[in-house]
Amino acid sequence: MNLVPLLKRCELFIGLDDSDLQKIASLPSWQRNTCNTGDFIFQEGAVAKEFYILEEGEISLGVASRKEETKKLVQVPVDTVTKGDVFGWSALVAPHSRNMSAICVKRSTVVAVSGTELNKLMDCNHSLGYEVIKSLVRVIASRLRDMQGKLAGKEKQPPRRKAVRSE
Repeated sequence: MNLVPLLKRCELFIGLDDSDLQKIASLPSWQRNTCNTGDFIFQEGAVAKEFYILEEGEISLGVASRKEETKKLVQVPVDTVTKGDVFGWSALVAPHSRNMSAICVKRSTVVAVSGTELNKLMDCNHSLGYEVIKSLVRVIASRLRDMQGKLAGKEKQPPRRKAVRSE
């Protein structure tokens, strides 16, 4: 499987040269999988072993929340992953626990690599690791901003207090 063209388009590997991309593509654990609409790729709270790149399709990242009126647990979408985006970054960062669920919105092709393998490569090649982690921080920060924006938009505004006149 020739992964270098996919890695070149991937937000996480911006700034890496072809030699570094080839090292990443040569990791033995890479797998390509097809997921159908409604499939969970991983669930919130699970141990994070693989890191993913979406090759084709669409994935929804969501968190579990209880509906106030029914107390029923539902998935609340907080971000959408599209072609070339990464997800499952918890496999690269301790404590390696999923903080969201990934659900296939439409038939998708994902490529996955062992987070342990990728971390070992980054540990052995500090300049490669530094560039990847810089990009990873940008991805995480962007998702956090998106999630905060969505939550702020859904938040109910506190009731206005009437001004009290002092006499």
